[in-house]
Amino acid sequence: MLKARWLLPLWFLIVYLLPLPERPLWTPDETRYAEISREMIQSGDWVVPHLLGLDYFEKPVAGYWANSLSQLLLGETNLAVRFASVLSTALSGLLLYFFALQLWGHHRKAMAATLIYLSCLLVYGIGSYSVLDPMLTLWLNGAMVAAFFASKVTSTRGKIGYYLLLGFCCGMGVLTKGFIALAAPVVAIVPFMLLNRRMLELCTFGWLALLTAIVTLLPWGLLVHLRAPDYWHYFFWVEHVQRFAGANAQHSAPFWYYLPCLLLGLIPWLGLLPGTLKGLWQRRNQWLAEENTALYLLLWVIMPLLLFSIAKGKLPTYILPCFAPLALLLTDNLFRDLGQKQYGGLRLNAIINLLLGLVALLAILLLGNGWMGKTPLYGEHESARLLLAAFCFSFWGLLGWFILQKPQRRWSLSPLCPLVLVLIYPAALPLSVVNSKLPDAFLTLNHEPLAASRFIFSTDTGLAVSIGWQLKRTDIMLLGTEGELEYGLQKRPAGERMLPRESFADWLATARTKGQVAVLTKLESDQQPAGWPAATQTIRANRLLLLIYGQQP
Repeated sequence: MLKARWLLPLWFLIVYLLPLPERPLWTPDETRYAEISREMIQSGDWVVPHLLGLDYFEKPVAGYWANSLSQLLLGETNLAVRFASVLSTALSGLLLYFFALQLWGHHRKAMAATLIYLSCLLVYGIGSYSVLDPMLTLWLNGAMVAAFFASKVTSTRGKIGYYLLLGFCCGMGVLTKGFIALAAPVVAIVPFMLLNRRMLELCTFGWLALLTAIVTLLPWGLLVHLRAPDYWHYFFWVEHVQRFAGANAQHSAPFWYYLPCLLLGLIPWLGLLPGTLKGLWQRRNQWLAEENTALYLLLWVIMPLLLFSIAKGKLPTYILPCFAPLALLLTDNLFRDLGQKQYGGLRLNAIINLLLGLVALLAILLLGNGWMGKTPLYGEHESARLLLAAFCFSFWGLLGWFILQKPQRRWSLSPLCPLVLVLIYPAALPLSVVNSKLPDAFLTLNHEPLAASRFIFSTDTGLAVSIGWQLKRTDIMLLGTEGELEYGLQKRPAGERMLPRESFADWLATARTKGQVAVLTKLESDQQPAGWPAATQTIRANRLLLLIYGQQP
């Protein structure tokens, strides 16, 4: 019989790793990071990142290194593309387990905290997705754990060691995604030390952390400056100042944006939040006591959340570092309720999962069949996909109902609610979504005409990168758009890698004498394509349109 201590690793293996090889890559994020790392390996340039052969300065380099090493070990596969994210999430879970074990000295409680963390919807969604945030979160979690133990240890040698570790984690965080890796820990640590009247200690040892962060960053920082002197100006001004406070910040959203993200991200544990907040408020007089773990965890959640909320540019991935301390707070209150035989929070959690499954099932049936909305979510030949989606949420609701019968004994089954959805969701997505955001199948099906084309254009940067990854080519051209490649394109001669849409017809007349031309575009809706020169071959799948212009003498 399988021992209990192996159940969590087995669950992680099934949920996080098992589906990855066959799950198509999402555009634009996953194909972008896949292609950057592929080009890094191909070119042998491990200093300056490139995307489609163009300078790409949106992020530093450590995340690309991790993804490149994954591709070297596992090949150019979907598993390799996501492996660094999954590994980082696993290490964050392991760090959380040992941190909880030190806090509470309770193995079962530490395992529960790890399970809650790893099964939160936002943690899983981002942790099995190829972006840099899981790696950044690992370093931020390490920094916050190091800072906590630095505040607890009494020996000078111990404090120096933990502050050096804090600085190293911050430095690696900067190397992964930028200066937010310095700001996020600072806004949480400084108020904690201030409230505990320990600012002298922070000033005495804090410079060690800063110096270590600089030393960690310095070698690559100098190399990239020598290779691309404008890197730091662009990275600091555009990717930090403008994204944080600029009027034209990417992904602009209101201040309250992260509140629903946080609530949805806690599923399937959302029902534990009200009781946890109530308990924390009832014990607020203890926050400044000698054992002030709750205060530290609260500041770890709240202060970065406020920092990200103030910023103009927002994405759900940014608040991933808030979930480790939140999982610890939820777990602490959960075990307190279990000890006092108070199961209201567990019942509420089961009810939420039951209702979520039922509501999602109803929405799928209504929208999928066109009983609500202008057009059906699923096409007339997609009944199997609709049934799979309905089954996923039916399972979720039924398991919620099963847990509700004995919540005090079955609460640990909550991570299984989304199990079926996690394992099969690509097969349950409408083809309109698949062809729009998961173009792998379309590109594979049309690999031959694309590969035979001397010139390949796309009107969407995400699609252009997907083509580059599929064909292992860096010469994909853009038509009427620059997108995130704007900076790299500015460093190339006009017309070399990007053409205005109005110039395409004239350019095409000359280019066809040199070889076949392919254009991949994404239509705004299901309208008929218009305004394009007559093509030799037209291939369409939902909103994706591939035009092939054969060579002419």
